[in-house]
Order: sequence, then C-alpha cells, then structure tokens
Amino acid sequence: MHVVTPRIAPLPVDDWPPALRELLHASRRDGAGRENLFGTLAHHPPLAEAWLHLAQVLTHQGLLEPTLHELALLRTSHLLRAPYVRARHEDHARDVGVAPEAVAATAADPAAYDWSAPEAAVLRAVDLLAVGEVLPEPLWRELSGMFTAAQLLELLVLVGQCAMVCTTLNTLRTPGGGPTVRVDAARCCSAGQCVSTAPDVFAHDEDGQVTLVEERPAVTDRLRLAAALCPSGAIHLTAPDRITEEASLS
Repeated sequence: MHVVTPRIAPLPVDDWPPALRELLHASRRDGAGRENLFGTLAHHPPLAEAWLHLAQVLTHQGLLEPTLHELALLRTSHLLRAPYVRARHEDHARDVGVAPEAVAATAADPAAYDWSAPEAAVLRAVDLLAVGEVLPEPLWRELSGMFTAAQLLELLVLVGQCAMVCTTLNTLRTPGGGPTVRVDAARCCSAGQCVSTAPDVFAHDEDGQVTLVEERPAVTDRLRLAAALCPSGAIHLTAPDRITEEASLS
C-alpha cells in the first residue's frame, strides 16, 4: 500500500472552529474520510463555511430530481478520476433509487445504457461541463425543453461544485481515509454477482453469505463494478484517490 502525503495536512479536530465541528457532526451520512476534507478546509474557516453552505444548498434545497442530481455527480467524479467522491455518491444514488446497473453505467460509455431522455441529456451536458466546455446550442435547447431556468442554473453549479471538490482533493492529495471495502451483512442478499466479478475479494461462506477474502484489497475498476452491480447495495467502498496514489510515487 502506498503512503499518501497530503500537500496540505488536515488540521486535527481540536483545532477546528466550533461551527466546523458542528457541520462534521451533521454530516455523518458522508461516511469515513470527511474528517480529512473538513480538516483541510479548516485552514481557511470563512472559505470552509462558504464551501459547505453551497454543498448544503445543493443537497437539501435542490430542485433537480434526486436521481438526476446523483447521476450528474457520479459522472463528474468518474471523469475527473476522484474515486472518494464517486464512492460517496454511489451510496447516495442507491438511496434515491438509482439502479445498480445505472450507477455502473456512469463509469462507462453512456451510449451503451438505456437512459431516459432527461438522464441522457444531463449526462451529455456533464461530459462537456466537467472538462470546461460550453454546451452547444442544440443541447441547450433540449435541456431548456425539459428543465426550468432554476433547474438549469442548478445543474451548471452542481457540476462545477463537484468538479471543484474533485480537483481540490486531487491536487492536495487529501486522503480518503476509512476502510477500503465493507459488506453490509444485513443488506446482503447473496446474489453472488460480486463473487463472480471480483473473486479475489469476495467469496461465499458456508451459509451462502458474502464475505471478504481480503480486508483491504487494492481498489480496481473491477472492485468498483462489483460494488455497483450489487442488487441490494450491500457493498460500500471508500477508496483512496487514484491520482493521489500515482502522485505519491513521483
């Protein structure tokens, strides 16, 4: 396992301003690794407050359908190679009803999956926005026929905010933290897709329950696919950033 050295080390919780500690307590749904993100932002408390307030508005006061919201974030984090951000939103996407196959499809060629018209239009927009391209007029007209002006503004800011998070974490080499993979036994339905997809990581025990062959395996695309294909959403990944790992070797 490669040791990640962050360019700006996260501050310990005791050095955070009280307001930031309260936000951390309220964000337990974000899982392991949020301490490193918050601890990094704690170097600049006013910036941290503005950053996190925008995230809260997009998450809790958003006007886009939750499934479209999560698909946009999954695609953005895939394109910008930010597995920690993507792993968080794989869980969120399942929670709002995105099918495991659709989650996996956001990390592949979007044309290979049967998306609804709004989903396909949003993903085409993300593919341009996430890399700084301006939407062409035909796509803009298509989106305008599906969404309100407020929803269009939200889509633009949502992709931009996610891209900001991804590029900031990548550049600073902020560790994701937490376990690499976890199987939620209470949700596991023993379908076995994970075992056939990543047999070096998953196996069935004597009772047919999925177990881990290795506690902290290397995070690969095959492991991410196994998690995305789990029909019950029982596999949870918290992966170190791929760019971070490569940068630490230079």
